[in-house]
Amino acid sequence: MYRHDPEAGLLYREQMDRPLIIPKVPQSVRGGLEKRYFVPDVVSIGPYHHHSEEEKHLAEMEKVKETVAHEFCQHSALAVAVAGQASEAATTVVARLMEAVTRILPDARGCYADARFGNDKQLAYMMVVDGCFLLAVMAVLTRSYPEGLDHWWWTHGRMLRIMKDILLFENQIPWIVLRALMALLQPVPVDAFVDRILDYFDIGVHNRRSDGAQPPPSHPPLEWERLNPVHLLDLVHQRHLGLGSRVPVPADPIRYCDYARPFAHFTSAVELAEAGIHLHGSGTCRVTDVRVEPAMPAKAMFRLHLYIGRLVLPQLALSWLPRCWLINMVALECVTDRFNHSGVSSYLAILGSLVRAERDVEELRSRRILFSTMSDRRTVEFFEGLLDPLPRQDLYLRTLDDIVQLRARRSTRSNIHTVYYRNRSIIFAAAPLLSLLVAIIGIAVTNSIKHK
Repeated sequence: MYRHDPEAGLLYREQMDRPLIIPKVPQSVRGGLEKRYFVPDVVSIGPYHHHSEEEKHLAEMEKVKETVAHEFCQHSALAVAVAGQASEAATTVVARLMEAVTRILPDARGCYADARFGNDKQLAYMMVVDGCFLLAVMAVLTRSYPEGLDHWWWTHGRMLRIMKDILLFENQIPWIVLRALMALLQPVPVDAFVDRILDYFDIGVHNRRSDGAQPPPSHPPLEWERLNPVHLLDLVHQRHLGLGSRVPVPADPIRYCDYARPFAHFTSAVELAEAGIHLHGSGTCRVTDVRVEPAMPAKAMFRLHLYIGRLVLPQLALSWLPRCWLINMVALECVTDRFNHSGVSSYLAILGSLVRAERDVEELRSRRILFSTMSDRRTVEFFEGLLDPLPRQDLYLRTLDDIVQLRARRSTRSNIHTVYYRNRSIIFAAAPLLSLLVAIIGIAVTNSIKHK
């Protein structure tokens, strides 16, 4: 990358480097997180981990990738360019793909933080091999792998780790490369692949399938064309936030100076429940489905005027794959400046603010908001390691502001609810005794009136 010489004077904006599409994961995100969240387990995609001296465990898959790419090219039905020539040698097919990628190589090379990735021919060949391998993985997961090819020899026992690796932030190739390859190779149902990935975030999808219910309709084909992603992780990220649709700019948009303004203490999950703000699951897994709802008068009366509102939160799956993908989406959000595209970071910051101790994890589990394969202690430690580097952006700031305002408007009711919530077990245990005492007093009063 270009480094400025201080003696040359100040830089003009035209002289500054443009933001990179695929930079290294910021150190602020790596922070207290384990290395395995960012380093591939079995396969490298793109130049960052290609033939790395520090990651020799990836060398085994390099030959596998070349073989898979060769077979995939040989058996794929080629589009327009060589229609009707399915018997054409794979080497000629690769030559056509190399030619297509070479034309866009300057743009592809400029996506990365380090331009020293060999000569153009080596970089183009790596992009073709990695791109074809990536398309082959998509084809396997969507059951559209070319007939006559056996994928078990390279996927068996590795598929979950491959799925984890291809969505790591530093393990991406530009979408313009995949677009160029898909123009010549057999079409791959990209949207069906993304739907398969998003199923891992949706806890309810497995229950719907087991009880025979029909899964929700898939999105229209070629949805990714409209989203115009910069790489595969970006495509999954946009779809996870809601098809990449942009939320209208609010009348009072959050300003940059608001990110540092002080807020009242954001209480833990248990303390929030004690204050009369009930945690409630939204029934969805979309991270942007967060809202604060004041209690309606009828509901408040039903709860003896103590309940002041609720915080609606989507479900969060923290099993191994979703956990890795979410952290890498956080890395993506830390380097993007697109409006309202920080939903993952903001939601994890909200949950991280609610999780202070194991009892908070228990509260979120009981509300069917948090589903973690880790123990309660490990879940707390996970949020502690993640919370500091998370950018607190629009969704987090507005949610926190709504909670502060709700508690300020109904502080008296909140304090009463705190006393009730902390002593509810005693109150419930004493209720039958109080009822019996009231009945005895009532009988005694009635008898005394009769005697008179």
